[in-house]
This record gives sequence, C-alpha cells and structure tokens, in this order.
Amino acid sequence: MNTTIKNYLNMTEKHLFIGAALLCTTLALTACSDDETAGEEAPAELTTPGNYVLSAKVSSGSGDVNYILTAESIDGGEVTTQNNGLEAATGTEWVFYKDKYLYRLQYNQGESGTTESYCRNANGNVVKRDLEYTIKNRFTTFGICGNSIITAASVDMTAPEGVNSKPKGIGLTYLDVVKETTSSAVINAEDVLGTGEYVTFSGLLETNGKIYTAVIPLGVSAYGVETNYGKILYPDLIATSSSGTGSGAVTAGTISGTQRPDEAWVAIYNDDRFEAPTLIKTDKISYACGRMRSQYYQTIWAADNGDIYVFSPNYSRTASDARQQSSLPSGVVRIKAGAKEFDNDYYVNIEALAGAPLYRCWHITGSCFLLQLYTKGFNINGTGATRLAVFDAETRSLKTVSGLPAEDVLASFSKIPYTENGYAYIGVVTTDGSQPAIYRIDPATAAATKGLVVDSSTEINAIGVLN
Repeated sequence: MNTTIKNYLNMTEKHLFIGAALLCTTLALTACSDDETAGEEAPAELTTPGNYVLSAKVSSGSGDVNYILTAESIDGGEVTTQNNGLEAATGTEWVFYKDKYLYRLQYNQGESGTTESYCRNANGNVVKRDLEYTIKNRFTTFGICGNSIITAASVDMTAPEGVNSKPKGIGLTYLDVVKETTSSAVINAEDVLGTGEYVTFSGLLETNGKIYTAVIPLGVSAYGVETNYGKILYPDLIATSSSGTGSGAVTAGTISGTQRPDEAWVAIYNDDRFEAPTLIKTDKISYACGRMRSQYYQTIWAADNGDIYVFSPNYSRTASDARQQSSLPSGVVRIKAGAKEFDNDYYVNIEALAGAPLYRCWHITGSCFLLQLYTKGFNINGTGATRLAVFDAETRSLKTVSGLPAEDVLASFSKIPYTENGYAYIGVVTTDGSQPAIYRIDPATAAATKGLVVDSSTEINAIGVLN
C-alpha cells in the first residue's frame, strides 16, 4: 500500500476513535447534568464543594424539610442547613447506590410511594435527576442487586378459582438506577417454608454470585386458614374480628405472627427473579430482622472473606401469646462462603456479650460489625436503642463503643452508617442542645471520634459520597 495513503488511513482511524471516545464521554457526563430540554425548568442544583453528601432533616412548626448538603470532609468542620443545601422532601429511607446516586425512598401507608434520585452533573454539582418513580404497593424492606434498588412488601394476590380468600405474595419494585426505569413483579409468599404461613423478606444481600435474604414468617393468612388448616398448630389463635392497621393489623380468619418462633430461615436465590430458592433453617436463633413498625431492617451481612453472618434480635418476644414467643436471646449464626447450609459450629449469644438485646447491625470491615443495641426496653418502634458496639465475628468478641455522647441524651443515629478506609461513620443527634454531628468509629478500638457538625438539623438521615 502507498505509504501516504496508509498514513492517512491510520490518522483517520485515530480521529474516528478519538471522536467516538469524546462522544461517549459527553454522553456519560450529560447523563446526569443540569441541561434542560425546551420548555422545561432546569433542576435545582447544589454547588457547595466536596464529594461527601449528607441528607439532613429540619423539623419546624410548618412541617419537616429535608436538605442535601455537601462537605469536603466528615472528619471535622461544620455545615449548616440554614440557607444552604438542596431542599428535598422527607424520605423513609435515603439510599446511596455505590458512589453514583442517592435515592429518596418514600413509604406511603396503603399507597404507592414516590421516590426521586440525585447525582453529580458534568459541572460537579449535586442535582435532582429528571425522573421520579413510583414504588408499587409501598415497601417494608429493600436492597441493592446489580443495577437495581429493589423494594419488597407483602401484597394480596388474586384468589384462585374455588377459593374465597386472596393468597399473599411479595410485591417487588425494581428501580433501575442506570436506565431510570421501574418495573414490578409479584412472587408467591404462601407456604414457602412448608409451614402453612405466609412470609416476607428482610433485606437483600448480593454476594458470592447469589442473593441472600432472611425469610420472615408473618402468620397464617385467610387463604392459609382456608387451604392449609391441617398445618395450623393453634386453631384458637385464628382471629374472630379485625383490628389494627399496617403490618400489625389483625384480620378476621387469620393468625397474626408466626406459630414457630424458635427458628430462622434464609433463602438463597440465583438471581433477582427470585425463583426456586434454596431454603435453609436454624433453630439457634429466631427469625432474622430489625424492626421499626412496618419496616424490616436487614440483619444479614457478608464479611470480607465471603462468610455470611445472620443476626437475630428475636422480635417474637413481643408477641402477645406465649406460644408465639421465643426464649432465644439476640444471637448470630454463620453461613460459610459458598455453603448452602448454616455452620453448625458457629453461634454467639449477642445479648449475653452486650448485656442488651440487638436492634440493628451493619458490616464495617473484615469480620467486624457495628451493632445498635436497646438500652431502654425492647420494642418494635425503634426507640431506646442508644448504645453502639463493635462485634468481631471471627474472634467472637464485642466492645462497647466509647466516645459517644451519654446514652441518656442520645436521641437517634443515622439509619445506615457510611464506611471508608476501615472506619464507620454515623450521624448522632442528642437532646442536650448540642448540634448533631457525625462520629467516626474505629473498629479496632471501638472508639468514636466527633467529626463534622451538621448545624440546625434535627436528624441526620444518610452519609455517603457522590463522585
């Protein structure tokens, strides 16, 4: 080939490649930008520098308002919600999807919940993304799987022919964070465990190429009473009248709460279609979840080596009938990495180690977990859990976190800690007039150090990074 022509073709190929790369970069940058289409108002944006992003709530006589704030550091300094931040509606949960997006998930009692998301645009500013989403059939738990934030809740399905009652299902909503789309599905929740009871999920953990979830038995539905009467242990528990609302509602012809409180189940799925699970059971703990009214908080987490730890506070102890109460304390069991059964050699009595029952927990780093403990009475309202501890699952040891404000003035912690460089960061609100602040917890020493102060807020919802 002529050398001149060859050089020309090579240069043309390079220019085409560079042009394509620039086009891809432009598309990636403008995918979350403050550009506006004709006739539409440009979204509000937050121009304060810093990659750390906080969601903080301000309560006043006119109602609650949420602000999204940014900071250059969470180890010190101060930010304020006064005349600052990107204003947003309040949310039930604020969820960071990696370091890309921040989602506000809203629970609406008996209705669908509207949610929205935020990211950084091409200029580095935090902006609200264009689309809002509807979470079908509310939600009681959530998790991140692949490109989706998935929410779940118990729902009614269509009654089959010849049956008077509607069977229960688990309603799933998939929020695709990349495509900004939603989809939904309903899977069967009746008699999943072979006990005649219907179930729901608590948390979704994607690890080891699988999806793990704690399966929570909710009792026997009217459909279960009608079709599986032979599996009912205590027929006198079947309600004769209706009362209550939400997840605590009792409907005539049903049994509220499990009849088998002395066991915990985990379902292992191959993918997020949630079909044909591997179901495993242990009798060392009661069912595994944290509780705050209708919300079921995840208490199943993976250590860095892939081992999965399943924590149970034992909420069956709040049942009104003694036959539905388990005497098992708050405890933790293990599923070895890649295994499809519980590790028979592993069990730790968390309640005995901590001197208090468990409320919630999260993985920090290695085999260390941050535990939130009840100190003012066990309940399903999420109140009085004012102590933190670091639990090392490998050494089976526990240390109470030091350096926090006194337990008698602690009002609340942020719902999901942020982890970075082996530390856990958590928001702390007190009742002594001090401004809320973020504390850094060193899992090696269980020592907490006060960091960023969030002035004028009444609650720190979430801490994370958007890059």
